[in-house]
Amino acid sequence: MGSTAVNLPTIHLDTTLTDLYKLADPSTAHLGLGLVLCGVNSALALTPSFPRNKKYLYQDSPFNNIPPAELKDAAASLTKTTDLQRSIALKYLSLIPQRDAFITGGPHTTSAIFFNVLPGSASQEAHDRHEAEATMAVLSPEQRPKLVFCSGPAEIPVKELGMERLAVKIMLDDLERKGYPLVVDQETQWFLNSKAGLAKSGLPTPRAEVVDVEGFVPPMAGGECCEVCRAEDDLAVKGGMRFVPAGCRGARGRWAGEQMKRIVEKVDARQAPFVFKTQQTFGGAGTWVVSDEKQKRELVEKLMDDETGVLRKLLSQVTAKNQHMKPGSVVLSEMVRDPVGDYGVTFMVGKGGEATFLAASEQIINEDNAWIGSTINYARQESLKKKFEGIMRQTAKWVGEHGYIGPVGIDILETKDIPKDEHLHKSGISSADGERTAHYIVDLNVRTSGSLALPLLKGHFTSRGMTCASSFSTTLQGSRKEFIETWKEEFETGRMLIMAWYEDHTGNGEKEVESIGDVVVGGKDEKDLQGLMKRVRESTEEVTF
Repeated sequence: MGSTAVNLPTIHLDTTLTDLYKLADPSTAHLGLGLVLCGVNSALALTPSFPRNKKYLYQDSPFNNIPPAELKDAAASLTKTTDLQRSIALKYLSLIPQRDAFITGGPHTTSAIFFNVLPGSASQEAHDRHEAEATMAVLSPEQRPKLVFCSGPAEIPVKELGMERLAVKIMLDDLERKGYPLVVDQETQWFLNSKAGLAKSGLPTPRAEVVDVEGFVPPMAGGECCEVCRAEDDLAVKGGMRFVPAGCRGARGRWAGEQMKRIVEKVDARQAPFVFKTQQTFGGAGTWVVSDEKQKRELVEKLMDDETGVLRKLLSQVTAKNQHMKPGSVVLSEMVRDPVGDYGVTFMVGKGGEATFLAASEQIINEDNAWIGSTINYARQESLKKKFEGIMRQTAKWVGEHGYIGPVGIDILETKDIPKDEHLHKSGISSADGERTAHYIVDLNVRTSGSLALPLLKGHFTSRGMTCASSFSTTLQGSRKEFIETWKEEFETGRMLIMAWYEDHTGNGEKEVESIGDVVVGGKDEKDLQGLMKRVRESTEEVTF
């Protein structure tokens, strides 16, 4: 970054993840901490050293939307990483980890762990490191994290680098197989992030019905089920996603058909409007908002589609090893009507279940219900803290009772309509603004969230006369250097900063560069912020997860 003509200011964070973990559990503050900050995919391996999750299932956008035929083609490519795998790896193994590493801090005690986008390629591994180091270079030296790169989750140098415990963003099968020392048990953290877990938690959420799957898909005993299954099974042996094909007439097909029928019957019986969710969503994927009967019919068609339907893909992954976690369950919940506010509240949960408020931001959601960013008004944080303090502490107590320590984000919809069963809503009622409103938790992220950096950058922006900020992901044709030079004034004044960036030189004969990035911008007020965001978006494209 020093080669550009732009004089970038040094970024000083108000606090860091390392500091927050030490406050959350002072008894372990002296222990070396490693942060595993990547995303994961349950449909296909991201690299030869980063296998797909088979136990801890997640329904991200690639899992839900990519047809099985395309997933099979990627799994069949044993000699190289496909374009599909690479596009996911760039986001999950670099963009997301950089975003969280930016606020990690603790260069002497904490390691931010990265996995290479193309392990085994010396030039590519060097590029991975260069991109992350260029992002962190703007941080003050005492807050610049220690970056650790390895080929995959099974290769983390825990003992060599003195990592005495690992905190994890998303559960990875290999972490469990290796028996690494974890801050939180993986099954527990997966449960706390599950939609059924939230629905049954007793927290203020919309009324919901959980539809559980009975049993698990019968295994291919000795490779036998039916001829259709035998033909499909070769790719699964190579590490690809195992499907119960639509043409299966054996025990596997009968089981999948019965479970799909049970779920679809529940959907058919449900009166619109409602919300349909799979068990583990990521980045807004796995959630369908059904406003009327037409959309309900469309949902049923999507669920049942033999080529792209998420139900067949999901049920095919329910096995004897994970069925006790109920990964195939789905949730049908009431729709929150006429919301007057949509907030993301982030806080840190300590060992005793106490909560430390960090921020309340407003969500940026696109037309497909995918999360693409957040905005924060620093001047309103005290009033918003008071508004959401009750529901925040109630949530912290619940996750704390399960042994969780770490950051939490809750997505809240606010309405003026107070529920009749107000006594059951507990801390979901607030009068903090002089007007009584009801709050509903519509999603719970027991991990680092996309908006977590915003409160830690408060001093950076407010010291420069800016009261608002926003973070969002973007993609564009061009390099980091070109982007910074395009917005030279905004970068030099501290109004804009890069929190994650990756230049991909592999397309078009490596003559053109395509970049993905996570950018934070500030404004002196909301109008000023919206104006800058509009200008940036007009010259780039959004990234969804």
